[in-house]
Amino acid sequence: MEIGYCRRCNIPLRDKRCEICGSYPLSLRFHELGDIRPASHYEMDILLSLIPFREVKNYLRRRIVLLAKQPGLDYRKDIFVDGFKFGVLEYIKDGRWRWRFVPTGKGVALIHHLTSHVDFEMRAKGHMKGKKIDRKIDKDWEIVKLGNCVAIAVKERKGVKIKDVYCRKIMERKRSTLKDAVRGNTKFLERIEREAVEMIIKSKARYVAFSGGKDSEVALYLSYLAGVKKAVFLNTGMEFPETVRFVYNFVDFLDMELIELSPQKSFWDLVEEMGIPTKDRRWCTKYLKLEQLKKLQGVIVDGLRKYESLRRLHSPSTRKIGNLRTIYPIFNWLSLDVWLYIHSKGLPYNPLYDMGFERLGCYMCPAMLNAEFHRVKVTHPELFKRWYEYLRKIGYTHEEIMDGNWRWKEPPPKLKEL
Repeated sequence: MEIGYCRRCNIPLRDKRCEICGSYPLSLRFHELGDIRPASHYEMDILLSLIPFREVKNYLRRRIVLLAKQPGLDYRKDIFVDGFKFGVLEYIKDGRWRWRFVPTGKGVALIHHLTSHVDFEMRAKGHMKGKKIDRKIDKDWEIVKLGNCVAIAVKERKGVKIKDVYCRKIMERKRSTLKDAVRGNTKFLERIEREAVEMIIKSKARYVAFSGGKDSEVALYLSYLAGVKKAVFLNTGMEFPETVRFVYNFVDFLDMELIELSPQKSFWDLVEEMGIPTKDRRWCTKYLKLEQLKKLQGVIVDGLRKYESLRRLHSPSTRKIGNLRTIYPIFNWLSLDVWLYIHSKGLPYNPLYDMGFERLGCYMCPAMLNAEFHRVKVTHPELFKRWYEYLRKIGYTHEEIMDGNWRWKEPPPKLKEL
């Protein structure tokens, strides 16, 4: 998948030309399910903590840093700076769970350009990329000078190898912010807003689903512009307190009516009957949310986007839930579009995004990443403790809980290896 990128203004572009300088964009390519977006404050803090060079930290702080998902068991993101892939940020287990950053060849060339740092030099012997070398390193990676080229050496289970090599000149790009990206995409944002509002008006929607996440926030605001008066909050009883506060405050900010629906049986009653919900058996969505929507009739706006997951990529364009029909006005939006739109309107957003959470929902949702599950222990220790103690009561060991084994009824092969 790809988006445009203006090298002159150093911003991502979603249209055919940059609205600041008028230049035509180059392509920034990422994984098909990457759903590219700006790095959160939390992710920037993690990334900067893993880079041991002050010059590089300062450089990144003054540029837009984009992240795109890679397939993997947990958090694994491609990092883009200056319109190129700078490296990979991931949450891994190698004895313990930890964050790791590994730059690309061009990424390590930028680091070398900014710092002049070299860990060791080698004489290049033909094509070096992918070759094992006779050297021990204590860090995850080191910078190698290969004649006129710069390379990255990485530590692996069976030794050290040259992972990537870069031999071209590195150019420092202009400083940039999300405000610049909004300016460069103003007409695009106005167009997708207009198309979404027209779709909502045409559907004669009566309600809009509002979970407190960024996508449903944008769907709510677009519905507000379209004249929809009623927001529906499906409160499972397992929401983060920040989410509940944000839902109430944002709906009040727009002066809309809030309809709060709760399940007849609590999650804790249902879990005793059904067993814990897992990625491959998520009964919770049906009983805690969808069943409650059957109380309504008409058309409801939903903030579902196809790039959130492979399952949603193949979702139908509309859906029936009882006598309620759902529409998805931001179905084709990237996460980047959502964030640019939020910033273009100066809207507040759920503070959980800056606390280390990417997917907002129940605090013990099996669909969350293990990186997020571990984060709950830090940000909401009492909530974490209640779920942890329940899992221990039904037989899970400490290691199984912290490794996320509880999130699958039948763990995938890679998790079993882990």
